[in-house]
Order: sequence, then structure tokens, then C-alpha cells
Amino acid sequence: MSAGRRRAWSAGLTGALVVLAVLALVAAGFGVFRQAVGGGGTAGAAAGPGHRFGTLQTAPERAAEEYAHGLRIAHLQIDWARFEPERGVYDEGYAREVRDRLRTFRDAGLEVEAGLGLNHPPDWLADAYPESVWRDQYGDTSTAVPNIVFSAPVRDEVGRYVRRVAERIGLDGVAAIRVGIDENGELGYPRAVSDGRATGSFWAYDPHAQAASPYPGWRPGETTYRGAPFGEDQVTRWYEWYLGELADAVDWQLGLFGELAPRAELKVLVPGAGYYPSDYRRAVSHHLDDDHTARLIGRGIGLFRVLGLIGHGDRVHVVTTALVDGTGSPVDNGCSPADPARLPTASDATVRAWSSARWVVAVARAEGFRHIDGESAGQQVAAYRPGVMAAAFHQFDSCGLGDLLWAFDHNLYDGTPGSSLADYTPWVRDRSGRRVEAVTVTGPVTAGGGRSAAGCRCRRTPEGCGPSRGG
Repeated sequence: MSAGRRRAWSAGLTGALVVLAVLALVAAGFGVFRQAVGGGGTAGAAAGPGHRFGTLQTAPERAAEEYAHGLRIAHLQIDWARFEPERGVYDEGYAREVRDRLRTFRDAGLEVEAGLGLNHPPDWLADAYPESVWRDQYGDTSTAVPNIVFSAPVRDEVGRYVRRVAERIGLDGVAAIRVGIDENGELGYPRAVSDGRATGSFWAYDPHAQAASPYPGWRPGETTYRGAPFGEDQVTRWYEWYLGELADAVDWQLGLFGELAPRAELKVLVPGAGYYPSDYRRAVSHHLDDDHTARLIGRGIGLFRVLGLIGHGDRVHVVTTALVDGTGSPVDNGCSPADPARLPTASDATVRAWSSARWVVAVARAEGFRHIDGESAGQQVAAYRPGVMAAAFHQFDSCGLGDLLWAFDHNLYDGTPGSSLADYTPWVRDRSGRRVEAVTVTGPVTAGGGRSAAGCRCRRTPEGCGPSRGG
């Protein structure tokens, strides 16, 4: 049994009352806050490395110019489908192109953050392993991303691909590797393939998933199982297993990438804010067949439950990809040093008013992650505007983030309002010399409050939108 399965099964408590069970699970999951809080908190510790800034989808021809303006990180995208168009056949021309981009970035003095392109799988993968294609409770299938959650054969193929990347392109020159699962290369199960259903897709019905399920054949909405009542404690156990498998897939990537790039940071990308404890309780009471936050529930984006299951190694960074995403009241509000400690008692109204980034940072800090970085959500999520840089850096500073990548590189040059290189540069230069301070805030916390699907990054389509972040 995998480590993720062991964690999920141990989390599947059997209680008479689901509210008590969920609160107990949340309380057990949260740990100690160990990272900087932008000048707040208690008891300072040693200083960490300096802040670093860059862009997503960095253009190689801009590398030298951006270095001269204080940027220090370049984002390198690798496309699995182009690298290995046929199984075991590698496009050496494409590999050379990627090596050239890597060399250009490094020659300019930039550190390289690589996305290995698991969210761009080749077509042959689904053809070679039809039994490993994602399948939901309705029988719908998805081949958008490889099923590294449940399929051992697919993990083997991914491992082989990543090792060939290390051989032909080289990961020794990479400072960070991006980690995720969904179509945008972020944490979460794939999006639903049908927009016509009120309830979300739960991707646990391929043969591999069913073989591991604690209740094979049970589907969300069913109140009986094999002729016996199926209560909320069983629903909780099933769903905690589902979340545990998602976290196990992240841990598997951390192990693989960490082995092949032993000096690289490992950045787990966290989209939006996901669903909240009150949404979870409501979903369980409806046997996961509820249209309130069904799509987010199906995608497993319950950060207060999932983040604590992910490995906390010193090279692991949590990245909120939701800076200036237009959420919160006031819009794009920043963090408070007291946020993690407020989680046990914060009301729904309070937490609903927090921006997505503020919630993610509070949860990650409460879970004990030492490194938390940020990325702007992008113009496709919330339109950039004059003053957007000031709003982003208010969140960056108040949340005590380490690195920041601006989405996207081309938005610094295409006339996007408030998003030019001239807008970015003074903020970058002012902070590049500062060091990231580590502090300690003690005390176990639990997550209170709740927010609906409005917390997702894309207001128009809660399942996500816009271009891939290059995971």
C-alpha cells in the first residue's frame, strides 16, 4: 500500500457525526507555522536566501534584457509530446532547441525553473495504456493529462520520459522543477469533460483506481453499498482515500524529480483557493452529489485537507498561483501575520472575504511548509490594470513570499495595462537585495469558515481557464 493510501486510510475515521469527524481530520492535519510572515509573527530565526523574480513562459531573446532589469528566474517549458512523439522515439532537434534555450537563460545569468510538460502528454500514451485512461463515475474519459494517480504503468512511462529528459537536456542546470497534475500543471484532478452536469467528475473509476478503492463500485450520490446503508462516515473514508491518492501522486513526483535533480527546488503549484471546510461538510452530507461546489470537490482542490498530506522536505515549495486574481473583499487583499492562528475560529464571512492567495498562504503556513512563493494569476483570470503591480507586491510583501513569477512574459511587452517591464522593474529592484526571514508561530490550528466555488481562480469558468502555466 502506498504512503498516500496509508495516510488516507488512517484519515478515514469512523464517527457517528460527520461534523465531528471532519473537524477532527482538519485539526489533525494542521501543524506548526514555520515560515516568514512579512515582518510579523513571533520569535525570529535565521535569515534565508534573497527574493527572486521572473516571468512565466520566458522568451530567450529577452533574457539579457530582463537580467539587466533585476529579474533572476527564467521559466523553461518542455513539451513531452514534442520530445517523444512516438514511444521510445525522441526528437533530437527539439531536444537541441530546449538545450539552447536553457543555455541562453544561464548565459544571461538567470536561474532556470523548468516545467517538464507532463500536462502535454503524447497521443501514444493513451493508445498504449487504454486501461489507464482517466474515467469518472459517469463513464466519461479524459486523456488530457497522464493518470499518475492510479496507474503504475503510466508512472513507469513518466519516469522513463523524465530520465530521458535528464540525459538529453540535462537537469543539473535547473534551479527548480514545477510539480502538478492537472491540465495547467497544478495540484488537482483533471477538469470534468462535460459541462452539462450539475455534479462534478470523480476520476476514480478506471480499473487501477477501482482495484485500490476502499468501496469498489460505489458512486457519489449512492446511499447504499452492496445492500447496506452507506453513511457519512463511509463517504468521508472514501473521499479521504481519493484525496490521499492525489497527494501520493505529488509525493511520487517529488521523489522522482528530487532524485534526478538533487539540488533543485521542487515547486508544488496550487490553483486558486479551492473549496473550504463548510463546503466539505455539505458535500459529505449529500454523499458528494451536490451542485454547490461539486466540480471543485471532484477535482480534490481542498487545500486544507490535501496540503498536509504532501511531503514537507526542505526543497519543497508551495506556490500560490493566484496573486491579483480579483478575489476577496477588498479585492486582492493581503495577508495578516495572525491568519494561521485565526483559522480555528474564523467565520465563514471572514474567510470568504480573504483573497485566494491569502487563504492558500494561511493554510500552507499552518501546515508547516517552510517555503511559499507566488505567481500572478494572469490576464485571462483577472484583467491587468494600472496599479496591478502595486496590488501584487502588497500581497507578496504581506504574505511573506519568497519568489514571484509574473504571468506572462509577453505581457511585459505587449502594452497590457499596468504590466510593462518598466512597471515591474522598480518593485523587483527594491526587493531583490532583501533576505527572506524565517520565523516561528506556534500552536495547532484548525480551519474554520468556508467559501464557495467563487474562490476559484477563473471567475467565468471555475474549472480553470487560459493558457497552461507550463507545468
